Amino acid sequence: MGHGCGVGVHKIRVNAISPGLFRSEITEGLMQKDWLHNVAMRAVPLRTYGTSDPALTSLARYLIHDSSEYVSGNIYIVDAGVTLPGVPIFSSL
Repeated sequence: MGHGCGVGVHKIRVNAISPGLFRSEITEGLMQKDWLHNVAMRAVPLRTYGTSDPALTSLARYLIHDSSEYVSGNIYIVDAGVTLPGVPIFSSL
């Protein structure tokens, strides 16, 4: 996010979206694996998989919209809580 400081004077905002595992055409085969479902049910706090719409598209629309003109330099983690501090991702398996 270091580039956000230099381009701010040009009214350019720099943000990032860091997605977790989402249902999509690319992950369709993976999502059908029983072992992945078992891991997710133990390690993902929200106990669900996201879909790109609306989980990611709503956030992207917000960041593009003028209503986020004061938002810059952020990383938005969209992963159903997997990266929450204190969540024992691997020890719970």
